[in-house]
Amino acid sequence: MSYITGAIYPSSDRPQLGATEEETLRAYADKNAAVVLTYANPSVHELHELQHTFNLHELAVEDATRGHQRAKLERYGDSLFAVIRPAVYLDKEEEVHLSELHLFVGPRYILVLVKDAQRSDRKIGEQYNLLFGTPDASPARLLHRILDNTVDGYAPVLDGLENDNDEIEDILFSTHDRQDANPLAQRIYELLNQVIDFQRACRPLEPMMGRIIEGLRTGTLDPSPYPGASQGEVEDEVVELARQFRNVLDHVVQTKERLEDLRSSLENALRVHDTLLGQQQNDDTKRISAYAALLMVPTIVGSVYGMNFEVMPELKWEFGYPAALLLMLVSCLLLYWFFKKNKWL
Repeated sequence: MSYITGAIYPSSDRPQLGATEEETLRAYADKNAAVVLTYANPSVHELHELQHTFNLHELAVEDATRGHQRAKLERYGDSLFAVIRPAVYLDKEEEVHLSELHLFVGPRYILVLVKDAQRSDRKIGEQYNLLFGTPDASPARLLHRILDNTVDGYAPVLDGLENDNDEIEDILFSTHDRQDANPLAQRIYELLNQVIDFQRACRPLEPMMGRIIEGLRTGTLDPSPYPGASQGEVEDEVVELARQFRNVLDHVVQTKERLEDLRSSLENALRVHDTLLGQQQNDDTKRISAYAALLMVPTIVGSVYGMNFEVMPELKWEFGYPAALLLMLVSCLLLYWFFKKNKWL
């Protein structure tokens, strides 16, 4: 079964956590109760049943069925459909894992559809029971807790990515071995792709928070702290919820800024890597050219005296052979000194 856990929020007393699907759906029929249902990878049949029970829009159900959605917020009548991308940093693999969370938020209900292959059903249930363990029955309040928990979870992911970036910078300016060039470039490129994917997950959250805050003010998102709340209590709740969502928005902006800085740093690291590699190749070219010049001098002298002409300078001289060898040696030493002075060798 994909059903994980549920919560029932009566008009009084504390919520009933860990409720079964049957208990939760039965409580939803009670006009004085709000409910939350959590599913992990629900089947198409279950989604159609939920669509019938909660009158969900067919486009939202279609998106939830297909999955692989970008983060977004859509309004369908009196309900909201939100997609958010929780993230976790995997230390062993040194990579970011992005899961997918679909939320249906309506009057007196929240449906949480989790798509996460990294966590077991038990861990998912424990997390959401902890989030739902509040006396607030307001779907808007619970939506805030889910979004706040998701955005707070981005901080350790950013810490892991920034630590990887620091390691890359240390390696970049400490190694001179071209054999390490390809693995380092690959690591920079992979980390840059992870940052870009993370940016895609975070970018829509800022306008999403703005729409939620506006929805609270205009009444398109039900801010009632519990079913049957008075007008004064609703107004107070709107002020408090707007404050809470603005706090989440502030964390989203901070996350986006850190990601932009991280992306710029990695792009600069990739350019510096290419520059250092080009310099190293240029140094290798100079070194090869210098050794070629050193070999060229004795080659020229030897080729001249190997032409077998009868009339050549010093050809009949007794010391001609040692003199030619000495000329080769002195010329090579002078060239070696010249290239060494100019740092070609």
